[in-house]
Amino acid sequence: MARFSFMLQLKGEEVIPEYERLHEDVEQEVLDAHARSGFRNYSLFRSGLQLFGYFETDDGWGAIEKLATEPIMKSWWEKTNPLMEIDGKNMPLFKELPEVFHMD
Repeated sequence: MARFSFMLQLKGEEVIPEYERLHEDVEQEVLDAHARSGFRNYSLFRSGLQLFGYFETDDGWGAIEKLATEPIMKSWWEKTNPLMEIDGKNMPLFKELPEVFHMD
């Protein structure tokens, strides 16, 4: 199992309350889609407009690509995408962060 970390970018200070509100009560279907895609021990953190994500998986980018095929993610991303930078496939713009240190 590998650790995978990434950064996302919110569009402005004014979207922070809505982004955090959406994550206070994530639909079970969205959580299940992440689990089916291989996300384990998943967390998001925020510093200003930057979001930092961490999850454990057997295949980092593969898990993200599989998540994109889950039907529920289209409706979830319709809610979150207006709040953050997205890529050309209408998905959040995931920027992988290299691990520079780890301690068990």
